[in-house]
Amino acid sequence: MIRCLFALSLGVLAASILGDALTGDPLYGTLLVVAIVVASIGLPLTIIGGVVGGLGGADPKKVAAAKAAGRTTLARVTGIRATGSAVDDQPVCEIELLVVPRQGHGPYRTTTRQVVNLARLAALQPGAVVVVTQLDPERPEVVLDDSPDHDWLRRAETDRQVRDLRDADVWEAPRRGRAPGAIRRIPFVVFPVLAVVGFAAALYPAWDEAGRLVETRSIDTVRAEHDAAAAAETSMFTPGNLRPAIDAVLALSGDEVTEVYVFDQWVRVTAPTSPGATTTDEWQYRDGEATREGASLIQPEPEDVPRALFDASEIGWEDLPPLFDETERLTGIDDADDPMLWVAREVWADEKPSDPRVHVSVSDDYHDGSVDFSADGEVVGTSGGAPGSEAAAAEGGA
Repeated sequence: MIRCLFALSLGVLAASILGDALTGDPLYGTLLVVAIVVASIGLPLTIIGGVVGGLGGADPKKVAAAKAAGRTTLARVTGIRATGSAVDDQPVCEIELLVVPRQGHGPYRTTTRQVVNLARLAALQPGAVVVVTQLDPERPEVVLDDSPDHDWLRRAETDRQVRDLRDADVWEAPRRGRAPGAIRRIPFVVFPVLAVVGFAAALYPAWDEAGRLVETRSIDTVRAEHDAAAAAETSMFTPGNLRPAIDAVLALSGDEVTEVYVFDQWVRVTAPTSPGATTTDEWQYRDGEATREGASLIQPEPEDVPRALFDASEIGWEDLPPLFDETERLTGIDDADDPMLWVAREVWADEKPSDPRVHVSVSDDYHDGSVDFSADGEVVGTSGGAPGSEAAAAEGGA
């Protein structure tokens, strides 16, 4: 089970690194931390499991059955060497044995791997006779009996036949999966499959980006496209986004306002501090939440506040985002930086305030321009613009 979790964590770890590079989604930062923790725990446990797994640990029930079937016998140690591994500070050794079965196969040589208690190491030197159990009469695998009964212990101490036996051939039984009596192991092929499953499951939220990566072979390109798409989804200039944002702010500020600023990713509304007040506060809509920000930095003249008021709920906010595209067309400024849309009355001291106007401004590294619209979207005036644009031509003609 530990190795399965470790394999899954490796897949999730790889997917988290790739997913974060492709999308920057915080989900992948969380998955990355979890995968690192699981992998850092699973790696040493997997190594230990591999060492222990290589010992041929036998099922106690199988060993008991083999003993009951009379396959306990004596064997002589012909060689012993340390593998360099240890379990609980006890060395793992390969022990070469000359086994003399009591039935079936004749004497044969074989090798077993086992954790050896340091206190018993001296008793397992070449020439020593030990008690073993043959797990399957048709195969050579044996396990050492660490605590034989008194009768078998006496036999091992007094035996001369096994101790004096000159030699025997190695019994090389064909491999057929796990050794008889050994603990059932998960096939190795399962682990890469689990790693692939973990990779695919973790990368699923970024599956589209992964597909584009296959096409473009550029992480930077895919990330730029993802960021642009994500920004467009939340942009106030994307149809369907502005009206809900305005409604959320008006629910706090009230419908009567003096001005509304719309930026790419947020909205700011200025309105009287309270109904009938001649001071103003500001409210914002940002990251999906409307909040009151407090007093306006610049307070208007008290007499101007009632003249500047307009009912923001009556503005067709859902119709305003396309005015941004129209402004880009009229000014000849594409891919504008920091576009802004401003809705307010024009208030002059000696004149009647105008109806609410929509002012859209755009700029790039070289030019800036703006277009004024009526609340129903008709062009009222233009300013600036790139050379050759309609706005620049209109301003030059004026």
